[in-house]
Amino acid sequence: MPNKKESSFEVVSGEPVGVVAAQSFGEPSTQMVLRTFHSAGIASTVVTGLPRILEIIDARKKQKSPIMVIRLEKKDEKDYNKAKELRHRIEEVKVRSLISKFSEDLKTATMQLQFDKEKLDLYDTTLRFIVGKISSKFPEVEVSAAGNDLSIKYKSKKDIKAIRTTFVNIRNTAVMGVQGILKASVQQDDDGTFYITTNGSNMPEIINVEGVDKDRLYSNNLFDVFKVYGVEAARNMIANELKSTIENEGFTVSFRHVSLLADTMTYNGAIRSAGRHGIAGEKASVFARAAYEETVKHFVNASIFGEVDELKGVAENILIGKQIKVGTGRVKLVIKNEDLKKIKGIS
Repeated sequence: MPNKKESSFEVVSGEPVGVVAAQSFGEPSTQMVLRTFHSAGIASTVVTGLPRILEIIDARKKQKSPIMVIRLEKKDEKDYNKAKELRHRIEEVKVRSLISKFSEDLKTATMQLQFDKEKLDLYDTTLRFIVGKISSKFPEVEVSAAGNDLSIKYKSKKDIKAIRTTFVNIRNTAVMGVQGILKASVQQDDDGTFYITTNGSNMPEIINVEGVDKDRLYSNNLFDVFKVYGVEAARNMIANELKSTIENEGFTVSFRHVSLLADTMTYNGAIRSAGRHGIAGEKASVFARAAYEETVKHFVNASIFGEVDELKGVAENILIGKQIKVGTGRVKLVIKNEDLKKIKGIS
Protein backbone atom coordinates (compact mmCIF):
# COMPACT_ATOMS: atom_id res chain seq x y z
CA MET A 1 0.00 0.00 0.00
CA PRO A 2 1.38 3.46 -0.83
CA ASN A 3 1.93 5.77 2.12
CA LYS A 4 0.34 9.19 2.51
CA LYS A 5 3.27 11.03 0.91
CA GLU A 6 3.34 8.74 -2.11
CA SER A 7 -0.42 9.07 -2.55
CA SER A 8 -0.08 12.87 -2.65
CA PHE A 9 2.10 12.55 -5.76
CA GLU A 10 -0.55 10.67 -7.72
CA VAL A 11 -2.53 12.42 -10.45
CA VAL A 12 -6.15 11.56 -11.07
CA SER A 13 -6.70 9.77 -14.37
CA GLY A 14 -7.69 12.26 -17.06
CA GLU A 15 -6.29 15.28 -15.22
CA PRO A 16 -5.22 17.89 -17.85
CA VAL A 17 -1.78 18.46 -16.34
CA GLY A 18 -0.61 20.59 -19.28
CA VAL A 19 -3.53 22.99 -18.97
CA VAL A 20 -3.06 23.28 -15.20
CA ALA A 21 0.67 23.94 -15.65
CA ALA A 22 0.01 26.61 -18.28
CA GLN A 23 -2.53 28.28 -16.00
CA SER A 24 -0.06 28.19 -13.11
CA PHE A 25 2.46 30.10 -15.23
CA GLY A 26 -0.11 32.43 -16.78
CA GLU A 27 -1.48 33.88 -13.55
CA PRO A 28 1.82 35.16 -12.05
CA SER A 29 3.00 36.24 -15.52
CA THR A 30 -0.04 38.50 -15.88
CA GLN A 31 0.74 40.11 -12.54
CA MET A 32 4.36 40.60 -13.60
CA VAL A 33 3.20 42.48 -16.72
CA LEU A 34 1.08 44.82 -14.59
CA ARG A 35 3.95 45.28 -12.19
CA THR A 36 6.28 46.17 -15.07
CA PHE A 37 3.96 48.95 -16.24
CA HIS A 38 3.96 50.39 -12.70
CA SER A 39 7.74 50.35 -12.26
CA ALA A 40 8.96 52.87 -14.83
CA GLY A 41 12.37 54.28 -13.99
CA ILE A 42 13.79 51.09 -12.52
CA ALA A 43 17.07 50.14 -14.17
CA SER A 44 16.46 47.66 -16.95
CA THR A 45 20.01 46.39 -17.35
CA VAL A 46 19.42 43.24 -15.27
CA VAL A 47 16.93 40.88 -16.90
CA THR A 48 14.47 39.57 -14.30
CA GLY A 49 10.77 38.90 -14.02
CA LEU A 50 8.73 38.34 -17.16
CA PRO A 51 11.54 39.20 -19.67
CA ARG A 52 13.72 36.51 -18.09
CA ILE A 53 10.88 33.96 -18.18
CA LEU A 54 10.35 34.74 -21.88
CA GLU A 55 14.08 34.30 -22.56
CA ILE A 56 13.93 30.80 -21.10
CA ILE A 57 10.57 29.68 -22.54
CA ASP A 58 11.46 31.03 -26.01
CA ALA A 59 14.91 29.35 -25.72
CA ARG A 60 16.66 32.48 -26.99
CA LYS A 61 20.27 31.95 -27.94
CA LYS A 62 21.06 35.66 -27.67
CA GLN A 63 20.32 36.83 -24.15
CA LYS A 64 20.10 40.44 -23.11
CA SER A 65 22.34 40.10 -20.03
CA PRO A 66 24.37 36.87 -19.98
CA ILE A 67 26.43 36.45 -16.80
CA MET A 68 28.77 33.92 -15.21
CA VAL A 69 29.93 33.15 -11.68
CA ILE A 70 33.43 31.65 -11.75
CA ARG A 71 34.91 29.97 -8.69
CA LEU A 72 38.63 29.46 -8.20
CA GLU A 73 40.11 26.07 -7.37
CA LYS A 74 39.87 25.22 -3.67
CA LYS A 75 43.58 25.85 -3.02
CA ASP A 76 43.41 29.39 -4.44
CA GLU A 77 39.91 30.59 -3.51
CA LYS A 78 41.14 32.67 -0.52
CA ASP A 79 44.02 34.28 -2.42
CA TYR A 80 42.98 37.70 -3.75
CA ASN A 81 46.03 37.99 -6.02
CA LYS A 82 45.16 34.67 -7.70
CA ALA A 83 41.58 35.87 -8.22
CA LYS A 84 42.84 39.16 -9.66
CA GLU A 85 45.24 37.33 -11.99
CA LEU A 86 42.46 35.02 -13.20
CA ARG A 87 40.22 38.02 -13.81
CA HIS A 88 42.84 39.59 -16.09
CA ARG A 89 43.24 36.31 -17.99
CA ILE A 90 39.53 35.86 -18.75
CA GLU A 91 38.32 39.43 -19.35
CA GLU A 92 38.15 40.17 -23.06
CA VAL A 93 40.51 43.02 -23.90
CA LYS A 94 40.14 44.77 -27.25
CA VAL A 95 42.66 47.00 -29.00
CA ARG A 96 40.46 50.08 -28.45
CA SER A 97 40.63 49.66 -24.65
CA LEU A 98 44.46 49.73 -24.71
CA ILE A 99 44.98 52.85 -26.83
CA SER A 100 45.00 56.45 -25.63
CA LYS A 101 44.32 57.92 -29.07
CA PHE A 102 44.24 57.07 -32.76
CA SER A 103 44.15 58.79 -36.13
CA GLU A 104 43.15 57.71 -39.63
CA ASP A 105 44.12 58.93 -43.08
CA LEU A 106 41.85 57.25 -45.58
CA LYS A 107 43.59 58.88 -48.56
CA THR A 108 46.88 57.16 -47.76
CA ALA A 109 45.06 54.14 -46.20
CA THR A 110 46.97 54.41 -42.92
CA MET A 111 46.03 54.42 -39.25
CA GLN A 112 48.13 55.41 -36.23
CA LEU A 113 47.48 53.89 -32.80
CA GLN A 114 49.05 55.25 -29.63
CA PHE A 115 49.02 52.71 -26.80
CA ASP A 116 48.76 53.47 -23.08
CA LYS A 117 51.87 52.06 -21.37
CA GLU A 118 50.10 51.72 -18.02
CA LYS A 119 47.31 49.64 -19.55
CA LEU A 120 49.82 47.39 -21.32
CA ASP A 121 51.54 46.79 -17.98
CA LEU A 122 48.20 46.24 -16.21
CA TYR A 123 47.25 43.43 -18.58
CA ASP A 124 50.84 42.17 -18.74
CA THR A 125 51.07 42.34 -22.52
CA THR A 126 53.48 43.79 -25.08
CA LEU A 127 53.23 45.63 -28.36
CA ARG A 128 54.94 42.72 -30.13
CA PHE A 129 52.15 40.39 -28.98
CA ILE A 130 49.49 42.82 -30.24
CA VAL A 131 51.25 43.21 -33.60
CA GLY A 132 51.21 39.41 -33.99
CA LYS A 133 47.48 39.25 -33.24
CA ILE A 134 46.58 41.99 -35.72
CA SER A 135 48.89 40.65 -38.46
CA SER A 136 47.47 37.12 -38.20
CA LYS A 137 43.85 38.27 -38.29
CA PHE A 138 44.26 40.99 -40.93
CA PRO A 139 46.78 39.78 -43.56
CA GLU A 140 45.68 42.60 -45.89
CA VAL A 141 47.51 45.24 -43.75
CA GLU A 142 51.13 45.96 -42.82
CA VAL A 143 51.82 46.64 -39.14
CA SER A 144 54.94 48.35 -37.80
CA ALA A 145 55.77 49.39 -34.24
CA ALA A 146 57.81 52.30 -32.87
CA GLY A 147 57.88 52.87 -29.13
CA ASN A 148 54.28 52.72 -27.91
CA ASP A 149 52.85 53.52 -31.35
CA LEU A 150 51.60 51.27 -34.12
CA SER A 151 51.37 52.25 -37.77
CA ILE A 152 48.93 50.26 -39.91
CA LYS A 153 48.79 50.54 -43.69
CA TYR A 154 46.60 48.82 -46.26
CA LYS A 155 48.72 46.74 -48.64
CA SER A 156 46.56 47.15 -51.75
CA LYS A 157 44.36 49.91 -53.09
CA LYS A 158 40.78 49.51 -51.93
CA ASP A 159 37.74 51.74 -51.81
CA ILE A 160 37.46 54.03 -48.81
CA LYS A 161 34.54 52.09 -47.35
CA ALA A 162 36.55 48.83 -47.21
CA ILE A 163 39.53 50.59 -45.64
CA ARG A 164 37.34 52.30 -43.06
CA THR A 165 35.62 49.00 -42.16
CA THR A 166 38.95 47.23 -41.71
CA PHE A 167 40.33 49.94 -39.42
CA VAL A 168 37.19 49.82 -37.25
CA ASN A 169 37.46 46.00 -37.05
CA ILE A 170 41.12 46.26 -36.02
CA ARG A 171 40.24 48.53 -33.10
CA ASN A 172 37.50 46.08 -32.09
CA THR A 173 39.81 43.07 -32.25
CA ALA A 174 40.22 41.08 -29.03
CA VAL A 175 43.89 40.56 -28.21
CA MET A 176 43.52 38.96 -24.78
CA GLY A 177 41.02 37.09 -22.63
CA VAL A 178 38.03 34.93 -23.47
CA GLN A 179 35.69 35.99 -26.25
CA GLY A 180 32.34 37.17 -24.92
CA ILE A 181 33.54 38.04 -21.40
CA LEU A 182 33.05 41.79 -21.71
CA LYS A 183 33.75 42.62 -18.08
CA ALA A 184 34.91 40.68 -15.02
CA SER A 185 35.13 41.69 -11.36
CA VAL A 186 36.41 40.00 -8.21
CA GLN A 187 33.86 39.46 -5.42
CA GLN A 188 34.23 38.09 -1.88
CA ASP A 189 31.90 35.76 0.00
CA ASP A 190 31.11 36.02 3.71
CA ASP A 191 33.46 33.08 4.38
CA GLY A 192 36.41 35.00 2.88
CA THR A 193 36.57 33.13 -0.44
CA PHE A 194 36.95 35.06 -3.67
CA TYR A 195 35.07 34.48 -6.90
CA ILE A 196 34.60 36.28 -10.22
CA THR A 197 31.40 37.59 -11.78
CA THR A 198 31.25 38.48 -15.45
CA ASN A 199 29.16 40.37 -17.96
CA GLY A 200 28.97 37.95 -20.84
CA SER A 201 29.17 34.18 -20.98
CA ASN A 202 31.37 31.64 -22.75
CA MET A 203 31.32 28.48 -20.65
CA PRO A 204 32.91 26.19 -23.31
CA GLU A 205 36.05 28.40 -23.22
CA ILE A 206 36.07 29.28 -19.51
CA ILE A 207 35.98 25.64 -18.45
CA ASN A 208 39.39 25.14 -20.10
CA VAL A 209 41.05 28.11 -18.36
CA GLU A 210 43.67 27.07 -15.80
CA GLY A 211 42.69 27.85 -12.20
CA VAL A 212 38.91 27.66 -12.74
CA ASP A 213 36.93 25.19 -10.62
CA LYS A 214 35.10 23.25 -13.33
CA ASP A 215 32.62 21.71 -10.87
CA ARG A 216 31.27 25.04 -9.58
CA LEU A 217 30.79 27.06 -12.76
CA TYR A 218 27.52 28.95 -13.21
CA SER A 219 26.13 30.62 -16.31
CA ASN A 220 22.64 31.93 -16.93
CA ASN A 221 23.08 31.12 -20.64
CA LEU A 222 20.98 28.03 -21.30
CA PHE A 223 22.85 26.97 -24.44
CA ASP A 224 26.27 27.32 -22.80
CA VAL A 225 25.15 24.89 -20.09
CA PHE A 226 23.73 22.55 -22.75
CA LYS A 227 27.00 22.53 -24.74
CA VAL A 228 29.20 21.82 -21.72
CA TYR A 229 27.10 19.66 -19.39
CA GLY A 230 24.41 18.19 -21.64
CA VAL A 231 20.63 18.10 -21.85
CA GLU A 232 20.00 16.93 -18.27
CA ALA A 233 21.84 19.93 -16.85
CA ALA A 234 19.98 22.22 -19.26
CA ARG A 235 16.67 20.69 -18.17
CA ASN A 236 17.49 21.29 -14.49
CA MET A 237 18.56 24.84 -15.26
CA ILE A 238 15.27 25.60 -17.05
CA ALA A 239 13.29 24.33 -14.06
CA ASN A 240 15.41 26.08 -11.41
CA GLU A 241 15.64 29.40 -13.27
CA LEU A 242 11.88 29.55 -13.89
CA LYS A 243 11.03 28.71 -10.29
CA SER A 244 13.54 31.15 -8.76
CA THR A 245 12.55 33.97 -11.15
CA ILE A 246 8.87 33.60 -10.28
CA GLU A 247 9.60 33.36 -6.54
CA ASN A 248 11.86 36.43 -6.64
CA GLU A 249 8.85 38.39 -7.89
CA GLY A 250 6.84 37.30 -4.83
CA PHE A 251 4.80 34.52 -6.47
CA THR A 252 4.80 30.75 -6.01
CA VAL A 253 4.35 27.92 -8.49
CA SER A 254 4.53 24.21 -7.78
CA PHE A 255 7.74 22.60 -8.94
CA ARG A 256 5.64 19.90 -10.65
CA HIS A 257 4.41 22.44 -13.23
CA VAL A 258 7.91 23.82 -13.77
CA SER A 259 9.33 20.31 -14.20
CA LEU A 260 6.63 19.44 -16.75
CA LEU A 261 7.56 22.42 -18.92
CA ALA A 262 11.30 21.71 -18.58
CA ASP A 263 10.77 18.05 -19.53
CA THR A 264 8.64 18.99 -22.55
CA MET A 265 11.29 21.44 -23.79
CA THR A 266 14.12 18.89 -23.57
CA TYR A 267 12.68 15.36 -23.80
CA ASN A 268 14.04 14.72 -27.33
CA GLY A 269 17.64 15.54 -26.39
CA ALA A 270 17.68 19.17 -27.60
CA ILE A 271 16.29 22.47 -26.31
CA ARG A 272 13.05 23.54 -27.99
CA SER A 273 11.13 26.73 -27.41
CA ALA A 274 7.53 26.62 -26.26
CA GLY A 275 6.41 28.95 -29.07
CA ARG A 276 5.45 28.49 -32.70
CA HIS A 277 9.02 27.59 -33.69
CA GLY A 278 9.07 24.79 -31.11
CA ILE A 279 6.46 22.84 -29.15
CA ALA A 280 3.38 24.80 -30.24
CA GLY A 281 4.36 24.62 -33.91
CA GLU A 282 4.96 20.85 -33.86
CA LYS A 283 1.55 19.70 -32.65
CA ALA A 284 -0.14 16.99 -34.71
CA SER A 285 -3.45 18.87 -34.78
CA VAL A 286 -3.93 21.44 -37.54
CA PHE A 287 -6.49 23.35 -35.45
CA ALA A 288 -4.13 23.46 -32.43
CA ARG A 289 -1.30 24.88 -34.55
CA ALA A 290 -3.61 27.40 -36.20
CA ALA A 291 -5.08 28.47 -32.85
CA TYR A 292 -1.69 29.72 -31.65
CA GLU A 293 -0.19 31.90 -34.41
CA GLU A 294 0.03 32.12 -38.22
CA THR A 295 -3.52 30.75 -38.69
CA VAL A 296 -3.78 31.08 -42.48
CA LYS A 297 -0.34 29.57 -43.06
CA HIS A 298 -1.21 26.41 -41.10
CA PHE A 299 -4.56 25.93 -42.83
CA VAL A 300 -3.02 26.43 -46.29
CA ASN A 301 -0.17 23.98 -45.61
CA ALA A 302 -2.57 21.42 -44.15
CA SER A 303 -4.80 21.61 -47.22
CA ILE A 304 -1.84 21.26 -49.59
CA PHE A 305 -0.54 18.13 -47.85
CA GLY A 306 -3.99 16.69 -47.13
CA GLU A 307 -3.62 16.52 -43.37
CA VAL A 308 -6.35 14.96 -41.23
CA ASP A 309 -7.07 16.28 -37.74
CA GLU A 310 -7.87 13.47 -35.29
CA LEU A 311 -9.35 15.99 -32.77
CA LYS A 312 -7.64 14.37 -29.79
CA GLY A 313 -6.42 17.48 -27.98
CA VAL A 314 -7.97 20.32 -26.02
CA ALA A 315 -7.73 23.35 -28.35
CA GLU A 316 -9.11 21.62 -31.43
CA ASN A 317 -12.16 20.25 -29.59
CA ILE A 318 -12.95 23.65 -28.11
CA LEU A 319 -12.75 25.21 -31.58
CA ILE A 320 -15.41 22.93 -33.05
CA GLY A 321 -17.55 22.74 -29.92
CA LYS A 322 -16.91 19.09 -29.10
CA GLN A 323 -16.53 17.66 -25.62
CA ILE A 324 -12.91 17.79 -24.45
CA LYS A 325 -11.40 14.37 -23.82
CA VAL A 326 -9.93 15.23 -20.43
CA GLY A 327 -11.26 15.04 -16.91
CA THR A 328 -14.90 13.92 -16.84
CA GLY A 329 -15.00 14.19 -20.63
CA ARG A 330 -12.59 11.29 -20.87
CA VAL A 331 -15.12 8.70 -19.64
CA LYS A 332 -18.29 7.34 -21.21
CA LEU A 333 -21.43 6.67 -19.19
CA VAL A 334 -23.34 3.38 -19.54
CA ILE A 335 -26.59 2.29 -17.98
CA LYS A 336 -26.82 -0.93 -15.99
CA ASN A 337 -29.11 -3.57 -17.47
CA GLU A 338 -31.33 -3.64 -14.39
CA ASP A 339 -31.73 0.15 -14.49
CA LEU A 340 -32.54 -0.03 -18.18
CA LYS A 341 -35.33 -2.53 -17.45
CA LYS A 342 -36.76 -0.16 -14.83
CA ILE A 343 -36.79 2.68 -17.33
CA LYS A 344 -38.53 0.50 -19.91
CA GLY A 345 -41.05 -0.56 -17.29
CA ILE A 346 -41.86 3.05 -16.47
CA SER A 347 -42.37 3.92 -20.10
